[in-house]
Amino acid sequence: MYFKKIILFLSLLLLSSVLYAKETLIFAIDLIRHGDRTPLLVIPKDHPVWLEGMGQLTAIGMQQEFQRGVTFRKKYIDHFHLLPPHLQNQTIYIISTDLDRTLMSAEAVLLGLYPLKTGPLLPGSNKPALPYAYQPVPIHTKPVDANDLFISDFDAAKYHQLLTRYVDSRPDWIQKTKELQNKFPAWNKATGLNFTTLHQFGALADALDIYQIHHIPFPAGLSAADVKEIIAAGRWAFVTEYQTKEIASIVGPRLVAAIADYLQKASQQKTPLKYVLFSAHDSTIMSVMTTLQRPLNAQPPYASDVNFALFKADAGDYVVKVNYNGKRVTIPGCDATDCTLAQFMKLAGQ
Repeated sequence: MYFKKIILFLSLLLLSSVLYAKETLIFAIDLIRHGDRTPLLVIPKDHPVWLEGMGQLTAIGMQQEFQRGVTFRKKYIDHFHLLPPHLQNQTIYIISTDLDRTLMSAEAVLLGLYPLKTGPLLPGSNKPALPYAYQPVPIHTKPVDANDLFISDFDAAKYHQLLTRYVDSRPDWIQKTKELQNKFPAWNKATGLNFTTLHQFGALADALDIYQIHHIPFPAGLSAADVKEIIAAGRWAFVTEYQTKEIASIVGPRLVAAIADYLQKASQQKTPLKYVLFSAHDSTIMSVMTTLQRPLNAQPPYASDVNFALFKADAGDYVVKVNYNGKRVTIPGCDATDCTLAQFMKLAGQ
């Protein structure tokens, strides 16, 4: 009995040391999807007027991203003290795709991270430099047709060649196309479109899904059952495309390597940078998760977030924790819940 108590005591002591081992957050990266937007596709036989324009961030999307930024402030400034309460430009770097919805999403996040009344004051006075002490934060970008870090179809010809070679030949894709192909003519007639492949119906599914979100009546020629089937097929097609390694590899490995490079430099104390925000798309997130060997089974919701956090333990070891929408991601080739920095660098091909 005495020895059992000793063993129990030592076990609890070991568990306690594991649970309460001190870790310090020294660097973080967030890859976000833009917020709620208007459709990308005009349905010829049903063309509601979107005051924002097509493919634009909505008021709902702005609020989603602002709340994401509020959460980031609580996390990075109030809890971990990774970032200062007032902006220091050398500690933060923002990069977005060159589209209004991602640029505006980044702006909304930053307004939550550095809200009104945190901006600079004029020298020798209590008067803010900008109204309401607004704090502008630089957002970097480059043209869509040159953005190979975030956008899979930046080279449209190559992207469609890969779809034809690696997705259209999949048995599940062939089967799904056979199941739906006889319905294409009726759906085209009801919408005024001329789609012939499952890839194309993704845009229609996206538009109809947005109609649902914003309580807009569906085109008269489509039944509720039609709409449900189109949305389900479009979501399945999108997920299947980006679960395909060759499609994910257009963007995923390059972006994961860039993330690993940031983390490595932070561990070597080669940069004053503490935080990076990538403002991108659902396809970007899907590509990264497939590259991490954790492909998603559903399209990332608006304002989704993949977080990469580099912690330093008291012992001096560096650990990378990955979370998707607040839930820990376990990655093959790493430890049970986290990656050592060395494991993550190997995964990224570094």
